[in-house]
Amino acid sequence: MSSLILLVDDDQLLREVIGEFLAARGYQVDMAENSCQALRLLEPGKYRLALIDQGVNNPGKMKLLKEIRKQDPNLFCLLMTGYSRLNSVYQYLEEGRTDYIIKPFQLKELLNIMNKHL
Repeated sequence: MSSLILLVDDDQLLREVIGEFLAARGYQVDMAENSCQALRLLEPGKYRLALIDQGVNNPGKMKLLKEIRKQDPNLFCLLMTGYSRLNSVYQYLEEGRTDYIIKPFQLKELLNIMNKHL
């Protein structure tokens, strides 16, 4: 199985920081700034984990999660969310193959949660 991670975040700086942090720890990371880019990269079985920002400014990220579920139901998705968006995450947790991390978070905390699911 691939060790490739799909990272989707519209914040370029955060995307680069997380991507570099994970790459320094041996992960291969494909980065997308929006749902359209992410779906162009997505191939069933290609990724081991999708790390998706559930940003307040982009409710389309939940549509992305549904599309990922349709195209690659075995791909584990880790949602990055703020407290204010936490309620909308719960419905996806019930479907399985999904977890979340609350922003702001420490990069080591992200790594611990990822390792729990990889």
